[in-house]
Amino acid sequence: MDVARPRKRSLLLVAALAIALVASGCAKAAEPKKTAGSEKKAIVPSALRIGTLPTEDILPLWAAESKGLFTAIDLKVTIVPFQSAQERDAAFASGAIDAFMGDIIAAASLEAAGVPVSLATVMLGSTPPEGRFGIVVPPKSTVTSLAQLAGVPVGTSSGTIQEYVLDGLMTQAGVPPYSVRVEEVKKVPVRFELLMAGKLKAAALPDPLLSLAVMQGAKLLADDTMGRNLSQTVLVVSDKYLAIPGGMEALKRVLTVWDEGVALVNAVPDSWRSVLVEKARLPKPLETTYQVNLYPKAQPPAKDDVDAVLEWMRAKGLLKATLSYDDLVQTIPK
Repeated sequence: MDVARPRKRSLLLVAALAIALVASGCAKAAEPKKTAGSEKKAIVPSALRIGTLPTEDILPLWAAESKGLFTAIDLKVTIVPFQSAQERDAAFASGAIDAFMGDIIAAASLEAAGVPVSLATVMLGSTPPEGRFGIVVPPKSTVTSLAQLAGVPVGTSSGTIQEYVLDGLMTQAGVPPYSVRVEEVKKVPVRFELLMAGKLKAAALPDPLLSLAVMQGAKLLADDTMGRNLSQTVLVVSDKYLAIPGGMEALKRVLTVWDEGVALVNAVPDSWRSVLVEKARLPKPLETTYQVNLYPKAQPPAKDDVDAVLEWMRAKGLLKATLSYDDLVQTIPK
């Protein structure tokens, strides 16, 4: 027994020494991983340039900007205005902006053209009442229902979310697709003027011009605030931007600020009408009466909504590539 004990102690000492050496080696091997982790936490979010049209969809970010919420979280965000979707998309494709306020059709078209994108969040349209879009006829028109527009040219912009909503509303009213006629008028303000002058028999208009048309006597036949959700505005982000150091971190912070901006606007919507007058060209007759939207917190677009848009694009011959929901929407890590 006396001989066995020293031998056992020796073996234990050898084992302890071996464990210590292994542990030391592991610690050294793990050291780069620890350093990498520290560097990841220390990554400074990249500056982000967000393109937008002069519309109400991006109001929470304008609210956040006015309150200095981006500065408060050490994030440089520049909101870049464009006068047309064509200018905006060209700037995005060239890398002049990193993200933009747009729609699923614009995003899918870019993805199919070899400009990879991600839909980060819905900005308006998480529920049907958000972001109203409707079909109206001139004040002197005798048309009272969408059924009466079967075969009648309706002013809109073909191959866009506006035509998608037009088709959706007509389908809901029982008008078959082959009876829907489009009269091409790309610019919404021009479309509004032609309608009110009686030079269009009907037109598809988004708010606020939809509200202005009704205020001035046009007759609203239908809008997308009831029934199936037809239109969503989304924040579209370049996958190339998300892949650079700090890109994903910047997006995560933007979504946090979006929620804070939503809280500001939703708390007292009318107090932000002046921002819409300044930034979104809210028509003067609506400056004191226009109903400011309530906005959704950051959330990805619903699969059913994206799938419906992609199916429509394929049916219209607008989408040749095979795209799915997963190609366009990625989960943003918390």
